[in-house]
Amino acid sequence: MQLTELSVMGFRTSVTVFRRPGGGLRWVVIPTIHMGHADYYWAIWQRLRSCQAVIAEVWDGPSSTGMTYANAMRLARQRASRDLVPQDIDYGALGVPIIFPDAYLAPNADPDRRMSREERMSSTIMTPILALHMALTGDRDWLATTSLEIHDHTEVRRDASDVKREDLLLGVMHEIDGEFAAEDMEVAVVFGALHMPTVVRELTGNLGYRVMRGAQWLTAIDYDEPPHMRKPSLDGWMDW
Repeated sequence: MQLTELSVMGFRTSVTVFRRPGGGLRWVVIPTIHMGHADYYWAIWQRLRSCQAVIAEVWDGPSSTGMTYANAMRLARQRASRDLVPQDIDYGALGVPIIFPDAYLAPNADPDRRMSREERMSSTIMTPILALHMALTGDRDWLATTSLEIHDHTEVRRDASDVKREDLLLGVMHEIDGEFAAEDMEVAVVFGALHMPTVVRELTGNLGYRVMRGAQWLTAIDYDEPPHMRKPSLDGWMDW
């Protein structure tokens, strides 16, 4: 099962609904990337409006990781950098319960939904370093050298922090499933795409869910000219 796609048109992520054969609770699985076009994040927010709860990554606010990558791509004059913005999904405006399993990693959220001073400083330091790395690839299509193709069977290298975060995420999913399995409701999981193979395998394995219908696809980044595609590698890509 394909979760994300990198093609000559750009980068897309899927929206897939899972349900048990007997009906009841539906899981809306939305892998994300931390930088993209503004209308991509708007489309995700619109899809979340039909959900009765959302399990989301870290905290309700703009992504400093996304800001670093988007700014570095512009600085390095990357061809896919046009109109990129950092991830910013206003979960609070949905008016439904939002659960952040990895909240222990989050800085204190600013009332105006702005990044903390520490995050901005970190982004400022890391941006030119990352831009130099992109420039050293020798062309303007660094994105195509990075593995953005993720399937449910994709094996991703994870450190102890990744394992802990995914264990917390799966724990929340099991709690919700145990209490609301028979309910006619939707619960969304909005996490970086590299975490989603674990989520999908748990849903279709231990929890016994199946895909309801074909995935909906959202364009996060599009190319303004056909890219020179290369064989990608998972190494070196951050938690997107």
